[in-house]
Amino acid sequence: MARIYRHDNGTYYFQFRGKRRSLKTKDREVAKLAAANIERRAADPTYAAAHEATLTEALQEFVAQQRQRRKAEGTLKMYGFHLGHLARVLGDETLLVEIDAKAVDRYLLKRDGEGAELSTQGKELSTLRGALRLAARQGKYHRSLDAVMPHNFKIKYTPGTRALTLAQADALIGALTPKRAAVCAFILATGADLKSVWLAERADFKMGKGEPQILVRGSKNRHRWRTIPVLKPFAKLAALAAAGAPFEPWGNVRRDMTLACKKAGVPRVTPRDLRRSHGTVLRAMGVEPHLISKMLGHRDARMVELVYGQLPPDALGVLMRERTSRPAKKPRATKKPAKNEDQ
Repeated sequence: MARIYRHDNGTYYFQFRGKRRSLKTKDREVAKLAAANIERRAADPTYAAAHEATLTEALQEFVAQQRQRRKAEGTLKMYGFHLGHLARVLGDETLLVEIDAKAVDRYLLKRDGEGAELSTQGKELSTLRGALRLAARQGKYHRSLDAVMPHNFKIKYTPGTRALTLAQADALIGALTPKRAAVCAFILATGADLKSVWLAERADFKMGKGEPQILVRGSKNRHRWRTIPVLKPFAKLAALAAAGAPFEPWGNVRRDMTLACKKAGVPRVTPRDLRRSHGTVLRAMGVEPHLISKMLGHRDARMVELVYGQLPPDALGVLMRERTSRPAKKPRATKKPAKNEDQ
């Protein structure tokens, strides 16, 4: 049964066909006209399909499609964050037909005022574009995406650069309580992300005879679940981590690490920076990026080159001097072909 009612905040709502919709007005006469327009549009099924779909419905269908395509849980979680901002700023009950270039520009202006990074805004726009493209395929959105979405919106991604040397890592470990130190030691020794830390079990550490190995229970994608060797530079850290596993939850990890870094006299770092430290230490030792990518659980070496394997100038200088000081290899002598006795 259709009915108009007034919310406590003064805005009128329309209950129609089991759905509640804001009429976006506090004037009852305007609300009546808006409700009548909704009923007229609903009388035409074709018109309704293209004009009754809401933003929330489109966003939910987009995420369902990505889940069906077996997107990683980490990626789906990221979409969840984007959906929250899109629905909050644009309005979860907003009709898709109302999302035009002006609405998108207002969204960007709002998010910019909230301090959102350009890279974050770009990712949110990509999610919105995906939802609108899916809705267009389903006949629920008829605007041109090229006309609606901003042109030349640059997504500037600046990779992090903070990383600790092994000496700085030892200082940080010494400034933490044993339980917290074990967590940081695990990340430093394996290059694990923070979520993998809480999934770790004591049985994952094979530290006895033979080649020591650690199972890292990464969950972002299939490459993150990996068994890696315990390398000599990280052997002490790995032993400390093994003694502290399984690890206890750490609620204020960033705050506690900031205080510990200050106490240890090292640059302020986060768990992600410790993961980067693992790759940076290996790169400074001359390990090739494609091997570091295996340690970090990447599909290929691109992210190592871009983020986790960046070298500070001094380390780069050491490696380059080492490479350029090596004597050039003499070319192999080619054997002369044997003469044909018949000639």
